[in-house]
Amino acid sequence: IGFSLQLQVLTGQADAEEQLLAITAEEANEGFDLLNGPLVRGRLVRMAEDDHVLLVTMHHIVSDGWSADVLTRELGALYAAFS
Repeated sequence: IGFSLQLQVLTGQADAEEQLLAITAEEANEGFDLLNGPLVRGRLVRMAEDDHVLLVTMHHIVSDGWSADVLTRELGALYAAFS
């Protein structure tokens, strides 16, 4: 598939919230290679030992509103089941 989940650790950093905003903007502005992919990227940002932010960035060619809603519901169900 070519999908990998990057882990970025911001634990203990005073400017973690600002870094998270910068990471989010970077993800939103990074383009996709339509010929070679991947067309989905993931990044898990560790803010603290028990506080994480999951960023999933998808090209619109592989996702629409309906499929994004399904993904959000499924991730929410998995989170609830394992927490």
